[in-house]
Amino acid sequence: MMKIINSVLFFLVIFGVPAAYFILPKQKISVDEKRKLAVIPKFDYKSYINGKWADSVDAFVDDHFPMRDQVIRYATAVQTYKGFELAHAEKIVVVKKKHNDREQHAEVLDTGSLQYLNNFEEDYSGSMLIIDGCVYPMGGGSPAASKYFSKMVSEYAKELKGETRVFTAVAPLSSAFIPVEKYKKYNTQNKKTLLAIRDNLTDGAIFSDVFNELNLHSDQKLFFGTDHHWKPIGAYYGYVAFCKAAGFDAVPLENMEKRVKYNFLGTMYQHTQDPSVKAHPDTMEYWVPKVATTAERFREAGFDHPRKTKVFYKSSSGGNTYSTFLGGDEPLIHINTTIKNGKKAVVIKNSMGNAFAVFLVSHYEDIWVVDLRYSKHNLLDLVRKNKIDDMIFAVGMNAAMGRGAVNMMRNLGKQSGVYVPKPKVVQQPSDTTNTVKKTPTDSIP
Repeated sequence: MMKIINSVLFFLVIFGVPAAYFILPKQKISVDEKRKLAVIPKFDYKSYINGKWADSVDAFVDDHFPMRDQVIRYATAVQTYKGFELAHAEKIVVVKKKHNDREQHAEVLDTGSLQYLNNFEEDYSGSMLIIDGCVYPMGGGSPAASKYFSKMVSEYAKELKGETRVFTAVAPLSSAFIPVEKYKKYNTQNKKTLLAIRDNLTDGAIFSDVFNELNLHSDQKLFFGTDHHWKPIGAYYGYVAFCKAAGFDAVPLENMEKRVKYNFLGTMYQHTQDPSVKAHPDTMEYWVPKVATTAERFREAGFDHPRKTKVFYKSSSGGNTYSTFLGGDEPLIHINTTIKNGKKAVVIKNSMGNAFAVFLVSHYEDIWVVDLRYSKHNLLDLVRKNKIDDMIFAVGMNAAMGRGAVNMMRNLGKQSGVYVPKPKVVQQPSDTTNTVKKTPTDSIP
């Protein structure tokens, strides 16, 4: 009898596991990793000969073996249990850059679900410091690189002089607020980098001292521990810094409605898959201004067929918690408020600007939110046709330091406003031979 049982088990393992690849339902996305999973590649003789078809099959097998999510979670836990975890233990992990991120076309799912968008110039790679379950990038920008961002902003200020005020509101990295004295150097480096933006601005461009305002409140936790974004309280102090530069009175937090969300595991956890990070999920306190709003979102180009959206999404949760603000990243959002003062603003942002932009509803009747990565609308046309009073570059430091992102912001002012889809690439994602590289230009016409 035992032999029969062993034989049955043997054949179940030999034939059952391969069969499971075809029988079990296939996930299209990984929630923990925030990425699309591989699909079965179509057979192509050329890709078969050069080995790319086989590589794609391997990727599919890796992404869809039975109980994959559970196995990955157990594997990371085993790494921890190999040794002792000390109180206040520090560790450094190295995150590899995902080379395909820039070429992956953005797929916007239903609002309120995970947004799988390009993280252009937001990818956190390299050395990461983990302290007490919180992840910090090891760096603080570069004062020398700041001049390229300042030059681009100043070009807009020169072009729009007498028409529109132009501001910067750049967030530092979370490394500025590592709660360990020996890493104080990153606070200094963040400060020097952002002050270099101020020192290189010309033509009336206005600097918002976001770093100084956050530094005044460094006793509070201003950034998420499991995600690269600032917490709403950090974004609020960034908003306060902008108000000081713009001549506004910031609305006190006590005059807003406070809400709380729990158990947020963000991008830093997905990058590191570290058990100590998973054991310390973030709690997100956020504040909703007492201003009635309506909002609509637009596709990459044009203003036809707008879709309704909201400034705050109460339903966003889990790994999608940060999408509470504006529902995530959209190419262009238009917000109308009950603040009937005739003032209008445009915010140019990456995802760091989402939590910042929502506070502006207390000061403007109309707000346009432009995502530098996805919008094909012409920014100067939008500003002039809508008689925008204030233009605000509200980005994270990585975007301000990245030459690619800076040129994308510059290009917003000169692109046609017509979206031309990229030609489909027949090769698998690992093949970059058909990638078209854009030659950056140096100024706004």
